[in-house]
Amino acid sequence: MIIKKKILGGIFLIIGTIAVSCNNVPNSPGWEYMPDMYRSSSYETNSDNPNFSDSLTDRKPVAGTISQGWFPNSEFTSLKVPYPYKNDSAGYEDAGKNLKDPFPASPEIISQGKEKFEKYCIHCHGATGQGDGTVVTAGNFPPPPAYNGASLKNLPEGKMFHTLQYGKNMMGSHASQLTVEDRWKIIRYVQTLQNPGGVASAPADTTKKKI
Repeated sequence: MIIKKKILGGIFLIIGTIAVSCNNVPNSPGWEYMPDMYRSSSYETNSDNPNFSDSLTDRKPVAGTISQGWFPNSEFTSLKVPYPYKNDSAGYEDAGKNLKDPFPASPEIISQGKEKFEKYCIHCHGATGQGDGTVVTAGNFPPPPAYNGASLKNLPEGKMFHTLQYGKNMMGSHASQLTVEDRWKIIRYVQTLQNPGGVASAPADTTKKKI
């Protein structure tokens, strides 16, 4: 027991000697315990970064992505503008009056919209927009209204975009899954389901705003 105490005492003496001697070394920073807690190893915002050819830590958004709550301007350039309508009934009505689909109702655009519709919308709305998707037929949720029914047949494209932006009733927001361009293309396809066998959409109204 005495030997063990002497050994333990010797160990503490050595540790203490080292600690004291370190503090006496000129310009010694001393010991650091978990330095990454207060001195981050990552690059600071706006700092130089040798890992990139332009030496900038700040990187541009990945192509095809947008910051939440911000949207490309009408030419779909890198310039971003905030979505101008609130998530309320007044915003819904204003979007319906003012927003215009910037894409033509061409076969190419409608085909692209159909592709996205079948990935993100068909599960609830069904292949022909009758509200008979697999989520509904499995018995889990009530059917959404048919696109060519009385309540949706003449629904303005701006209201459709607003619904994709925020969600409405049991439908959730799709803003995080679909780019602005994809949403407008889906709307072009949905218009063919609103008016099956008829025109894809109403003539363009140049007085409406673009998003």
